[in-house]
Amino acid sequence: MIKRFLLHIIANAAALYITVQTLGGDFIINGGWKGYIIAALIFGILNGLVKPILKIIALPFVFITAGLFTLVINMFLVWFAKYAIDVLAFEGVSIVIAGSIFTYLSVGIIMAIVNMVIQWLAKS
Repeated sequence: MIKRFLLHIIANAAALYITVQTLGGDFIINGGWKGYIIAALIFGILNGLVKPILKIIALPFVFITAGLFTLVINMFLVWFAKYAIDVLAFEGVSIVIAGSIFTYLSVGIIMAIVNMVIQWLAKS
């Protein structure tokens, strides 16, 4: 159980790193490796606890849009993770998202794809 949890945190940190490298200046995580680990923990908690609840609540919208509404859920989770890190005020750690709603959409899509690939590789 602990091994799986650590694997998820490492996968989220890798996904965040790849996302930062892909989007350049529109998505920045400050704080070095500590920032990535804290952000990965926040994303892991949100993906494990909040996302399933949101998917159940939004099930009719997910069904009607053939699953595309999960992109909106991912965008909300990115916004909520940024908000949580700002509120918790970790020293030297922050997420900076410049741009519009498309940046949130891009982060949500890239995080979902990278996490899916990393999880697939971990099962192999």
